[in-house]
Amino acid sequence: MKYIDFYQHFKDYPIIQLADVKNIESDFDHRRLYEWQKKGYLKRVTNNFYIFADKKLSDFEMNFVANKLYQPSYLSLEYALGFYSLIPEIVFLHTCITTKKTKQITSSIGNFSYRSIKKELFFGYKLVQKDNMFLKIADPEKALLDFLYLRSDIKNKNDVYELRINKDVFKEIINHEKINNYLKKFNSKQLIKKIKIVNNYVKS
Repeated sequence: MKYIDFYQHFKDYPIIQLADVKNIESDFDHRRLYEWQKKGYLKRVTNNFYIFADKKLSDFEMNFVANKLYQPSYLSLEYALGFYSLIPEIVFLHTCITTKKTKQITSSIGNFSYRSIKKELFFGYKLVQKDNMFLKIADPEKALLDFLYLRSDIKNKNDVYELRINKDVFKEIINHEKINNYLKKFNSKQLIKKIKIVNNYVKS
């Protein structure tokens, strides 16, 4: 495959996976990708994933990439809490939940963090579509529960209050029936305790 053909086929892809190339040309020599990197046409993101060197990714595309790099996964934790404005910080690290091993990816386009969770807790996310792309992001209720469940350092009232959860946003978007249904699946007394503290904080 010549580079011009490669470019024409993948120019609209936010990220290019070697498997996608092999689907087009089964005997594709992946050493070509290294050559095109040397010429400045491509950048390697991580194993088997590449991006055109001059490609500027939108926020949606970056979120799509976060899902794509390590599957199965969905955006959650700090990133999703920031996305929903439940916490005041702007979160640049794309934090995700996965059923695979915990993993950190530092790349030329950004940093991605994947926290492992039990398969039975891999739920509570929605599919968001834009053009031909789909991404998975936790519901605000699940993002909060994922965060509190995995943060063993958050134990008491002071720890929870230091998160500075936006009370107005919480009251507006959090569905308490959904939270309670999700809590049953976690089956964690410690998590129930943390959510009670959050509720008391929001009411204060």
